[in-house]
Amino acid sequence: MLIGVIMLTNSITATQNEGLFRLFDRMLLLTHLPLFLVGAALLLLPAQAVAALTAEGLPLTNFAAVGLVFIGMGVWGTAVSLKSARQFLARWLPLNPHSPVHTLALALSALLVGNTAITLSQGGLQEIAATAQAADITEVVLQQALFVLLALFGVGLLVRRQGHAISQRLGLEAMTAAHVRLGIRWIIILVLVQWAIGALWTVTNPEQAALLDGISGELFGDFDTVWEWFVLALAAGMGEELLFRGALQPVFGLWFTAVLFALAHVQYGFTLITVAVFIIGVALGYIRQRTNTTVAIFVHFGYNFVLGLLTLLAAYLEQFIP
Repeated sequence: MLIGVIMLTNSITATQNEGLFRLFDRMLLLTHLPLFLVGAALLLLPAQAVAALTAEGLPLTNFAAVGLVFIGMGVWGTAVSLKSARQFLARWLPLNPHSPVHTLALALSALLVGNTAITLSQGGLQEIAATAQAADITEVVLQQALFVLLALFGVGLLVRRQGHAISQRLGLEAMTAAHVRLGIRWIIILVLVQWAIGALWTVTNPEQAALLDGISGELFGDFDTVWEWFVLALAAGMGEELLFRGALQPVFGLWFTAVLFALAHVQYGFTLITVAVFIIGVALGYIRQRTNTTVAIFVHFGYNFVLGLLTLLAAYLEQFIP
């Protein structure tokens, strides 16, 4: 359904019809109004109703927080449906305030933020630790494949762009030997950044760091071969970079995209690791600006793969520690 909405929005954009553009804005406004009603209803739920819903096994424990998130998403969606608001945002972001595609991207960014906010509001790290389940390599690859599809159709596949135009818009170019050398240097830098911030976190908040290590171990404990980490790293590098740096950064700019990238990785809460992810997002955005998205994919893949190899090495060495 989401792909269909994106394709329809690209079709409207391709017409360059101002009347259709205004109709799109009105439809976007109308689709966000129900979020206010849902959010208000959740805020006003009586205690008896909350208890009944909880007894039904719903995976929500804080209905008021979810209500606030829905209201916030409704406010944002309503705001970006107004051309004047988009013109205001265009003072700081490289978006086109007249483009329905860019308008939809702004609206969908609220879904990403809202989903993260709902997750964080339902018990935090302790709840996640209690319910964490091992990730499946197939599910990870399918999720990243969805990111690839969102990026491709977002920039107009089958509607506004084809072939080379798609590659050019996403920043996909052939890598040179200089790009490889540059990428390897950035991989080393980002791994060191991750290590330094992780070490600082362990020193400043060892209990929280240990809890997150336990969650990560539960989620990725089944990835115990080099091949699995290679697939995981490649899928994440391609999916996330095509979506964030390839499709979104030319619309939102480096800094806003880096914020969205960090928010997409804070399902465990706001910690020093969130700072690391934001720094990594800024670095990958800088690489995209200075070179192309292909180099950003290479660096993201290499960074993830090295971390995976270090995880395997640590598990191997633990066998010899009494």
